[in-house]
Amino acid sequence: MIHVHNLSKNFGTTSVLRNVSFTAAPGRVTGFVGPNGAGKSTVLKTIAGLVRPDSGTVTVNGANFADAPRPGSTMGLFLSAEWLPVHATAAGIINYACRLQGLPLSWGKDALETVGLAGVAHHRVRTFSLGMRQRLGIAAATVSRPNVLVMDEPINGLDPDGIAWIRSFLTAAASRGSTVLLSPHHMAELAEMADDIVMIGGGRILGQGSIGDFVSRLDAAGYYLESPNPVLLLAALAQRGFQTTRERGGLLVHHSDPTELAAVALESGAGISHLSRATRSLEATYFEVLARTASGGTK
Repeated sequence: MIHVHNLSKNFGTTSVLRNVSFTAAPGRVTGFVGPNGAGKSTVLKTIAGLVRPDSGTVTVNGANFADAPRPGSTMGLFLSAEWLPVHATAAGIINYACRLQGLPLSWGKDALETVGLAGVAHHRVRTFSLGMRQRLGIAAATVSRPNVLVMDEPINGLDPDGIAWIRSFLTAAASRGSTVLLSPHHMAELAEMADDIVMIGGGRILGQGSIGDFVSRLDAAGYYLESPNPVLLLAALAQRGFQTTRERGGLLVHHSDPTELAAVALESGAGISHLSRATRSLEATYFEVLARTASGGTK
């Protein structure tokens, strides 16, 4: 478990984090999201012990990570693949990680097998694609088999097969009881693997909870209609005061009663050929929270 409590951090006169609190629970994948400059990297580096907060605490499995007797076995960190020495081989890097932590070299071989790099174990990193370097960085982060994983943009540079692999890898880790904190760029991919979400913006938490709760925290998106005469229906709905937008081949009516919508369609003579509940995606909810926050609306 990762528990972040009232974390605050200033760099000079700039406030980067303001009373940030959240928990990433065991057995779940927690997505940590926010726009560039929101404070994500500072939080992740603070969890890793690379940044000291001005106030607040971070505990990993109930203790200060910096005090862990075997930190690598407590938490696996993947913040970037840029640190990988390009003249070293994949096996050389992983074997060094094993020796540094007192692990059997067979664990390194297993880690390379797990990330799909066993066949290039003796190739130098400079010959690797970005996606291969990402896999190697993940192997190094997980070679000690920790039960807490913190990963910043692990799918960056991965091809579709690689993305499917990392999704399977992280969800399998969570299913075994591991804590997984994931900061991705792609909302669609996050929706495929995350159980919970924590959203940060302007150095403070904008929302958190299960994916389902987060998506439903705002007012319902409304209903989607199709009509033989959409222009007539649009005018009739506008006359009745409904907030309506054109979407695909039909209309999206916000915050409405489906029985009343059907009545308007029939009474106006426009008719109705389709009526269904409109569902909001995680990505749409994310951008709506940002928009509402920027306008001073609901947080």
